[in-house]
Amino acid sequence: MKFFSWNVNGFRSVLKKGFMDWLEVAEPDVLSLQEIRSEWEEVDLGVRRQLESAYDICWFPARSKKGYAGSATLTRRELGFTLTPGLGIEAYDAEGRMISAQRGELVFLAGYFPNASQGLVRLPFKRAFAQDLAKLVAAHHAAGRHVLMAGDMNVAPGELDLARPKDNLLSPGFTVEERADFQGYLAAGLVDVLRERHPGEPGLYSWWTARGGARERNVGWRIDLFLASQGLLERVQDAQIHANVLGSDHCPISLELT
Repeated sequence: MKFFSWNVNGFRSVLKKGFMDWLEVAEPDVLSLQEIRSEWEEVDLGVRRQLESAYDICWFPARSKKGYAGSATLTRRELGFTLTPGLGIEAYDAEGRMISAQRGELVFLAGYFPNASQGLVRLPFKRAFAQDLAKLVAAHHAAGRHVLMAGDMNVAPGELDLARPKDNLLSPGFTVEERADFQGYLAAGLVDVLRERHPGEPGLYSWWTARGGARERNVGWRIDLFLASQGLLERVQDAQIHANVLGSDHCPISLELT
C-alpha cells in the first residue's frame, strides 16, 4: 500500500495547480490531506465524482471557523478501511484535526496537527493535543494494533530538520516544549521512519516559507512526517519526501508498506 500525506494549503486552490494530474501519477492507496479549508459541497462536482469513484472519503472540515484548517483521508474502496473523523475531543474535532482509518490491526492516524502560532499563543493547546494523541497511540499498542501516523505535525524534531536551527530556537515548531512532546510519540512506541533511514542527512525538508526564494534555495523545515509502530518497520519498503511537487508551500511525503 502506498500512503501519502500532503498539506495542500487549501484544496480548491491546489486543484487549480495540477492536483488531479499529480493524483493520477502518484496513485496513492491511502491519502491524507491537511488544510483543506473547504466543505465537500464547495468542491467542483466533477472532481467529487471522480474521487468518489475510486476512494472512500472522510472529509473533515473545521466547524469552528469557515475556511480554516480541516483534514481529509481518502482510501481506495477495495482496501476496506473504516474511516472515523475526530479524536472524540471537541476542542480538536471542531478544527477538523485528525481522522482515523482502520483495517484489521492497522490504524492510520493522520491530519493537521496544531500550530503553536506567533507569540506561542497556542502552545498550551498544541501541547495538550500532542499529549492526548500520544495516549491514544499507547492505547492502540496496548490493544495489539499497529499504528501509522502522518500529517503536518508542525514540529521539526531536531536540528537536522530545519535549515537554520539556531535562529529558530524560540520559533513556533521548534521550541523545547514542542520537541519534548514529539518525543512523547516515540515513547509511545512510534519511530520517525525517514530519519530512521537517513539518520544524518541534512536538507530533507517538506515546508518552505514563501518569502525570499526559500524553496529554490532549500531553506526549509521537515514538519510533515510519517511515524510508524516498531512492528511495522520491517514492512516499510520506501519513505520519501517529494520536494519537486509544487502546488502548496508544503510538498507531499509518502511511505510504502507491504
